Formats: sequence, C-alpha cells, structure tokens
Amino acid sequence: MNPKNKITFFILAALPFYLNDFSNIFVKDEVTWLALDYSLKLIPLTFLLCMIKAGNLSFKDLGLTALSPNRFIFWTLFITTLGLCLDEPGFSIWGKILPSINLGSIPIGQESPYYVLDMTVGLALVAIAEEVIFRGLAFTALKEKGYSPSSVFIISGIAFGLIHWSAGPVAIVTTAITGAGLMVCMWKTRSILPTIIAHYIINYLSFSGLAAQFWEI
Repeated sequence: MNPKNKITFFILAALPFYLNDFSNIFVKDEVTWLALDYSLKLIPLTFLLCMIKAGNLSFKDLGLTALSPNRFIFWTLFITTLGLCLDEPGFSIWGKILPSINLGSIPIGQESPYYVLDMTVGLALVAIAEEVIFRGLAFTALKEKGYSPSSVFIISGIAFGLIHWSAGPVAIVTTAITGAGLMVCMWKTRSILPTIIAHYIINYLSFSGLAAQFWEI
C-alpha cells in the first residue's frame, strides 16, 4: 500500500470535521444540529470501513488493536490523567494569553431534552471518530510517509486543534496540545483503545462543567 494514499485517506476522513463547525455557527435548531453533527462523524467512519473492506486499510492502520489487560488499564489511567491535566487547565492558561473569539457554540444545554443523549451517545461517537482519525490513522499515515515522531505529534496535534476553529484560538491551541498528548498512547502502544475512553471522559467532564469545578477555574 502506497503510504501517500493513507495521507489522502486521512485528509478525506478529516475534512467533514472542519465543515462541522459551520453548524455551531449557523444551526440553532437542536434536532438539525444533532443530525448534522452525528452524520459528519458517521460519514468518515463509514468511508474508512469501506476502505478496510476494499483492502486499502486495516483495523491496525486505525489504531484498533488489542492490548493486554494490564497494559490497557495502565494506559487508560495514564492517558486519561494526562489529558485531564492538559485540557481544562489549558483553556484557563491560554485564555489569559490569546484573544477570546467564539464564533459559535453547541446549541444543546443542560436544560435540553437531548442533553443526556448527546452526553452519552454523542460524546461516545465523538471519542471514537476523532481517535480513529486524528490519532490512529494520522499516526499511521504520517509515520509511513517518513515523518519523525516529533513531526507526527505536531502535525496531528495541529490538525486536531483546527477542527475546533469555531471556538477560537484558545480552543484550537488547547485541543492541539491535548491531542498531541493523547498521541503518546498511540506512539507507545499502537492502540487507540485507551484514548477513546480518555477522550470520552475528558469531554464529559468538560461539557458537564465538572472539570472546571475540580480545577476551580
């Protein structure tokens, strides 16, 4: 398999995530927002499954490889802790340095009848899709293209940070650093299974406000 094609697969799979933020700006109806948000995550996952079926990719290329129970537990705890230490504190730190620009936001608040759905199914879908593409596939594509480990961390982190463009510079920088931190797991284990769990926990604590309460931010 020509590694150049994997870069192409990564770009194609990542593209919907950059388009998704337009719904945060222009879509206020909750049902429409949910439909768009979930669709723009399911579409790239479906595309990647088709590539696997066609023999152009493997589950291993996406970081979907098993770990021993001990390694799985260790890396899940480690990468979750690292992510939590980078994410919410990062927003506070960078918020004091960078301009606060927020072009849009998720229209579903805690009073919404869809809040529980989005905090469970929605965040799980986010964790799976973003880890598969921005950690698993990004690592494989960049590594096979010949990029150094540091370049893999930087490029994948920036690519991940930029999908949060509608939330402004603070969100872009913070999520880029958090994403690069989560890549540690893929780099060391070649598996994204721990980072999927870590990603879900980080998002859940962030969107519920519990992380800010813990850090007293």
